[in-house]
Amino acid sequence: MIEGLFVTLYLSFALLSPTEPPTMRPIEGIDFIFVMYRHVFWFSGIIGIFVTAVGITLWRKRK
Repeated sequence: MIEGLFVTLYLSFALLSPTEPPTMRPIEGIDFIFVMYRHVFWFSGIIGIFVTAVGITLWRKRK
């Protein structure tokens, strides 16, 4: 599970690098699809971490 978390974090930072400057130009075509996939991947990773933490907490309380 820890290896999967590290892979997710690595891919998130590789796909959404914090060094790229924000651009105000409209995104069109295939670039729009790539940006949407990148954001979906980023937010699903964050949500997945929280869901996993809640699941582990509830599972430990059940014992």
